Amino acid sequence: MIHGARSFTNEVLRYSKNMFWQTSGSQLKSNTSQMSASNRINVKVQQGTVSGVRLQLPNGGEAFAFRGIPYAKPPIGELRHKPPQPLDKFREPVLDCAVERDVCYSKNLFTQKMEGSENCLFLNVYTPRLPSDGKPIPVMVFIHGGAFMYGSGNSDCYSPEYFLQEGVIIVTCNYRLSTLGFLYLPSQGIEGNLGLKDQLMALKWVSENITHFGGDPNNVTLFGESAGGVSVHLHLLSPRSHQYFHKAICQSGCSNMEWAMQLNPEEKARTLAKLVGCKGENDADAYKTLMTASTEDLVGQMMKVLSNDERLRGLPMPFKPVVESENATDAVVTKPPLEAMKTPNSIPNIPLMLGANNREGTIMLLDAIKKLDVYDKDLTGLIPRTVNVKPNTLASRELAEEIKKFYFGEKSVCMETLPQLANLMGDYHFVIFTNFCAELHARYQHQSPLFYYNFCFDGMLNMYKKVLNLNVPGACHADELSYQFLFRIAPIEVAADSLEARVRYYMCRMWTNFAKHGNPTPADDTSLPFHWDPVVHIDPNSRQEFELNCLNIDEKPWMIKNPDKDRIDFWRRVYKRYNDDRLKIKL
Repeated sequence: MIHGARSFTNEVLRYSKNMFWQTSGSQLKSNTSQMSASNRINVKVQQGTVSGVRLQLPNGGEAFAFRGIPYAKPPIGELRHKPPQPLDKFREPVLDCAVERDVCYSKNLFTQKMEGSENCLFLNVYTPRLPSDGKPIPVMVFIHGGAFMYGSGNSDCYSPEYFLQEGVIIVTCNYRLSTLGFLYLPSQGIEGNLGLKDQLMALKWVSENITHFGGDPNNVTLFGESAGGVSVHLHLLSPRSHQYFHKAICQSGCSNMEWAMQLNPEEKARTLAKLVGCKGENDADAYKTLMTASTEDLVGQMMKVLSNDERLRGLPMPFKPVVESENATDAVVTKPPLEAMKTPNSIPNIPLMLGANNREGTIMLLDAIKKLDVYDKDLTGLIPRTVNVKPNTLASRELAEEIKKFYFGEKSVCMETLPQLANLMGDYHFVIFTNFCAELHARYQHQSPLFYYNFCFDGMLNMYKKVLNLNVPGACHADELSYQFLFRIAPIEVAADSLEARVRYYMCRMWTNFAKHGNPTPADDTSLPFHWDPVVHIDPNSRQEFELNCLNIDEKPWMIKNPDKDRIDFWRRVYKRYNDDRLKIKL
């Protein structure tokens, strides 16, 4: 998830506090009951024995949770800013895995407090049954979002009971964030993408250990949302990662989005070093400072490295993935994403699900509301930097006026036109590039089937829109997540016969069908009264127009072609005019 506005986090805090006090008594009792000896279950893995707990599922079934399992050595001391190292053995003969351990040191958006530590490389395994004579269980590994600087894989937001009811194993993980996970100073051996390498190490751990939990290491689906979706897509483009997963799902995030890759990463590292006390002028001095600075300073000063342009665009995400040297240790990203996407059949036979929500930009409105008059006078800050037009020029001002007329007609940017502003912000940050990603995949990746979706359901479980307290129709960024995971920080119960329960069933069923079969709506699943057609591959050298087969996910999902066609066509014309070709995008 992308977050940046203080007002957003204040709304989340207000809402979650109210919900917490309404639900904390029963939740605390539930958590405490998990600790009884009869509720414990032990599993032996390569590093020792983990002791988990039994879970009761909403349908009355049973599952097992093993939380806070370390999957690598703590990345502290001399291992700070280094690739993750394999962990040979747990310190305890039986490791208590009833509760989660530290998240990566970061601000908790729900409490506004800093939490966690650098010792954060833990994962959580949830399984509906333990090994038996039955068939091994498909595995789904989830990568959380949070702008590469917030969040964790823990159950406050990502509790997977509804997935477990569909007969899959769910693994969630923490990885290093912000300056701890995405610093880049290669002259001193800080090779970049440590957060991605943490994810890869978690995948390796799953490959080596998941059989002990009943899982099938030869049927692993990697899925993620927002920054997690970008991460999944980068692994999909990385030959080093391919052997560890067999299907991929990118929700509201792919690597060609212009916020996905870090700009001027070495300069950002040098600037950060000065901010945390470096007095020297060379990279060796910067490295010494970055290795010895306090965790609080390293993370606390990160926003100050942003350029003016990055601040103006409203995407305060200073540290994120980079293109590494091919000689870097366990390099994940060795080519620019667009180059990798245009390399024919660089993705092997790994089916992909890809999509976005129909009002992604709603999440950015709380901040935008404070400066509607600024947007009304000047929309040049919402021209994608990937459009080849120089800022502060007559051409940029003319394009801004064209954008304003297309989205707002003769109306001003004001409270009345918030839905249109949400469309513009959602298109700019998510939808344009998700659509272009689908076209590139269809043209160049013929070995990889693609299923595309548009999530548009607007109901009681659209939690991110609820905490925003904005009455804008449609599905906000991250709203689909609460139809997949139980949002424990502010749980809402819905009736079994409600539309929300129906959509939750559809979401979990399609996602787990895809994990099991590589097809979200296999012919023998009569519980789904609709069929999801894949995107048709086309010859990359032909002039054939691209048509996007898409499943509209609502209370009654149905197939459409070319979602948001008028808006996508507008941006295709813009890119063709300024970049010669809509698929020529400089990231």
